[in-house]
Amino acid sequence: MPRGRAAPKLPVVRLALPQPYEEISHTADVGLAARGATAEEALSRLVLALAALLSGGGAVAPAGECALAVSGGADLAQTAVAVLREVLFRFATRRELPCSCEVRALSAGHAELSVGFGRYDPLLHAEGADVKAVTYHGARFEPDPAGWRAQVILDI
Repeated sequence: MPRGRAAPKLPVVRLALPQPYEEISHTADVGLAARGATAEEALSRLVLALAALLSGGGAVAPAGECALAVSGGADLAQTAVAVLREVLFRFATRRELPCSCEVRALSAGHAELSVGFGRYDPLLHAEGADVKAVTYHGARFEPDPAGWRAQVILDI
C-alpha cells in the first residue's frame, strides 16, 4: 500500500453463537483460538468461544445489549486478553454470557464492542468450564493467510 494512504475500512460484522473456534491442548489449562477475515472478526469469535466454553455449549438466549469500552495493553494480544477478562468478570459477577458480539473498534490498547448478553442457566449450562482467569501466557493475535488468528490460554 502506498505511503500515506489508509487501508480500506471493512464493514463491521456482527456475529452470534455458535461460532467456529479451536481448543488448544495445554498441560493444566485450556486454550482457545479463533480466526476471522479481519482482526475485529477474530476478536468477536474469541469472545464467543469463551462464551461457548463457559456455557458448556448450551444455548444462550439474548436478554440485553451492552456497549463495552476496554483499555488493553501494548498490542492486540494484550487488548484481546483485557476484553476476555471483562467478559469473564461480567460472567463471575452478573452471571451473564455473551450470545452475540460486534467489535466496532480495535487497536493496540483499546477495543469497543457491542455485546448481546444472556443469563446463565445452571441447568442448561451445567457442563460449562470453571474458568478462573484469562492469562497473557500464550496470548497471540496476528495476521495469518486467511486473515487474522487470535489465541488465549485460560486458567481453569
